[in-house]
Parts: sequence; structure tokens; C-alpha cells
Amino acid sequence: MRFLPLLLLALLSGAFAADVSFEGTLEADYGNYLERNFTVNNAANHDLRLKMNVDMDEKFRVVVGAASKSMYSTENGLEYSRIRHRHAAAPIDSDERWSPFVFDGISLEWTVKRDLVFIFGDMFYSFGSFNYYLWRNPDYYASVLTTQGLRGLGVRLGNDGYIYVGANNSNDKSGRIAASYAFVIPGLNQVNNRFTFAPMIDLNKGGGRDHHYTFGVDANYSRSYTDFNYAIRTVYGLHPRKGDNYVNTFTVEPSFNYKKFSLASTCYWALLSDEITIDQTYVLTDETLIYVEPSYSFNKRFSLGLGGEWHKPGDPEQDNWFMLAPTGYLYPTAGVDLAFWLSFSFGDSYHPGFGISSSVKF
Repeated sequence: MRFLPLLLLALLSGAFAADVSFEGTLEADYGNYLERNFTVNNAANHDLRLKMNVDMDEKFRVVVGAASKSMYSTENGLEYSRIRHRHAAAPIDSDERWSPFVFDGISLEWTVKRDLVFIFGDMFYSFGSFNYYLWRNPDYYASVLTTQGLRGLGVRLGNDGYIYVGANNSNDKSGRIAASYAFVIPGLNQVNNRFTFAPMIDLNKGGGRDHHYTFGVDANYSRSYTDFNYAIRTVYGLHPRKGDNYVNTFTVEPSFNYKKFSLASTCYWALLSDEITIDQTYVLTDETLIYVEPSYSFNKRFSLGLGGEWHKPGDPEQDNWFMLAPTGYLYPTAGVDLAFWLSFSFGDSYHPGFGISSSVKF
């Protein structure tokens, strides 16, 4: 019965000669983790997002979303299972990992012209997503703002920016305004030589909030030659928390490739005030992260990488730890990625593991 409204909407759209299309993403993985007593733990999870687009004509569209995410049990109840995360992955025999589809937002979109779309409904946004594989999903990790939602009115300015105004999804007594726009620097607006600068502001007004605004800046520079390409990305975030206390976050992500060799990196640092601890920021448990992964592409479908990462937890009672993650990447076709990975960690409670992760866009 959960799909009855979607079915009725599809039938009605057919009656009015509307065009119906579907798109979505799927992330799924399997992990095997070996404990110190040689006990084997198997984990598996999925994250499936679907959108149904109903085009009433070439200008007006209705978008309906549905999602199914694996869950796992914690002391505080059920939490979403996270891709490639040992302590946040659903055990393979858990009933919670087969979660039902749930409603994931609806919006009405009116395209006035190519780079101007007016929206009414549910709008979602994030800022400062990471390239680091374990923190790549902005629903759970971001250097500035994890995925937030509101219902109201919005304007989308192509792929460069947005302005959203409405009621906060996470609090029934507060309103929210979010805006961001990526400015292209004059003289650096070519495909092979480009610099963009994107400020972002998220304002909260109302009761039940321990902060009233978040500010961030995302700057990207890329340069391309025939065989050599490089890019550097820097992200700054300001998070006022509990009055006059602040959390400042800094992220630098350099990358380059020369012919078949590539190198990617993420460096993250949170600067905390004396009265703020890391668990009072959004969701990141690390105060500092350094991640580097060199890789070699044998052809267009297969490459090998060796990731190394160093973590400094925000909890002073936890030790710093280091992990190596050899990974094989397979690209069977456009929109499909497979990663075959091993993990070896030192200086923490993590243990050796291996698994397969997949990502599909359709």
C-alpha cells in the first residue's frame, strides 16, 4: 500500500498525456571484519534513492521521491547503516537492514528559462561534501553542513546556486533560509583553466536551536593539459554553537593525474573553542584527518589504489590511529562503479577487513 499514491499519480499523469521518467542511485556493499579473537563479523547494507519525474509539459514538472536505507540497532534506537563503516554497518543477519520504502519528498518545479527554476515543496541541500571515500555521503558527513531539508519556496539558478525559504524539517518551531552561488572568476572561466568561489549561508530562526546560522566557502581551481591535470579545493566553515562559542573547520583536497597515474587527498581540521567538544559539532568524530591515495589506471575499466589515512579523534581519551586500504576499482559501464577493498588499521579498535562496495546511477 506504500506505493499506492505513486501508482495513482502515474496513472493520472498518463491520463493527462504527461511524460513520466525515473532516476535514482543505489549504493550497496558487503564487508567482512575480523576481530582480535578471530571472530568473523559479516555486514551488508544498501542505500537506494528513487525519483519519479512527471513532466506536465516542457516547463512544469512534479518530482516524487522514495528511499530505502538499511538500519542497525544502537543504544539510542535505530540508525542508518553507513557504507564502508565498520561500527555503523548492519549485520548481515539483521532484519533492520531490509527497511521498507518511505516517502522522500515531493516538489513542483516550474522552469522559467534554462537557468531559472521556481520550486514549491521539499528541498534538500548540503555544503562541503568530502572526496574521502568514508565521508563521501553528505547525509552523514560534511565539513560545513550535512544534508538539511525544508518545505517551502525556492529558486534554483542552474547548477550554480539556489535560494530556499521555508519550515525547518528538523524542528516544527523554526524557519530556515539557505542560499549559495558559485561565482566564476573572470579570466579563469575556461574548461581547462577554471576557478570558482561559492559562499553559502544557512539561517535558522525559532525555538529549539543551539545555533542560528552556519556560513561556508567552497573554492575550486582546476588546470588541464594534454597529459597532466591538477585541481585544488579548499572549504571553510563557521559554526556558531551555544552563544559566543564557535567551531571553525578547514578542508583542503588537492588532486592530480599524469597519464595513468593519479593522486587524491583530503586534509580536514576542526578548530574548537574551549567550551565545545567534537561531538557538539555536526557529526564528525575526528578533529583532524589526513587521507592520501595514489592510484594507477591499467585501462578505462580497472585501476588500483592504495589509500593511507591518519585520524585524530576529537575525544581526548581515544588514541590517534592509522589505516591502509588497498582498493581495486572496476567500471563495467557508464554509471556503475565497483570497489574491491582491504583495510588494515593500527592503533585503534578497528581490525582487518575486506569487502565489495558498489555505486550505481541511473
